[in-house]
Amino acid sequence: MNVAGDILRVERVGHSFAGLNVLHSVSFAVGNSGIVGLIGPNGSGKTTLFNIISGFLATQQGTITYCNEALQKRSVQDRSNAGLVRTFQTPKVFENMTVIENIMVGCCKHTRTSITQDLFRTPRANRELRTIREQADRICAQFQLDSLRHETAGKLTAGQRRVLEIARAVVSEPKLLMLDEPSSGLNADEIQNLRGWITQLRSEGIAILLVSHDMELMSVADVVHVLYFGEIIVSGTMTEIQKNARVREVYLGV
Repeated sequence: MNVAGDILRVERVGHSFAGLNVLHSVSFAVGNSGIVGLIGPNGSGKTTLFNIISGFLATQQGTITYCNEALQKRSVQDRSNAGLVRTFQTPKVFENMTVIENIMVGCCKHTRTSITQDLFRTPRANRELRTIREQADRICAQFQLDSLRHETAGKLTAGQRRVLEIARAVVSEPKLLMLDEPSSGLNADEIQNLRGWITQLRSEGIAILLVSHDMELMSVADVVHVLYFGEIIVSGTMTEIQKNARVREVYLGV
């Protein structure tokens, strides 16, 4: 592990549900501005691992270090405020809010005004609102959502909701972005755009931890770890992974 250049270090993490081990001594790192992939069959522990890193599950065994600080006692909100942001397998959007309003929500953690200042629309509150609107406009254009900006999220297709969730995560200015099956529900053109966005985000200094069944999308990763029954069995580039005999046996089924 390149400790000095790592934004995230997962060391010997284990987890069980009702006595059933779903993760066993999992260790890997995500470098600053790096892209790391996790693949594995359904039930291999990927979602459990994501939930532990992001704080939705408590750490039972091992340690998780983010920006050289232990995460075990930090809440989901604390982790998000520190720049560790995730998306979900099923996109979570605010159904009754418009696309642009959903994206603006992602900026809220950076505001410094009080509820009273916001309520009475003080000059400072108005300045922050303009800044939030400008940031949301920029991200809306970046993720090609301009034509949908005034559409309510509940009316979007599955693919559009997926893109909206990613856009809202990006506008929050993450240092580490955790993407859980981000290509699910996207068509071929949208997946190609997603590849470009991931590459661009890395160039902007954002590290990415990516879970996906899409092998073509996973090729953007610097290194891919294969989880099988809660253990990392192989690590390497996507090309190396696809050629690995054990992976072909347990994951690809050939």
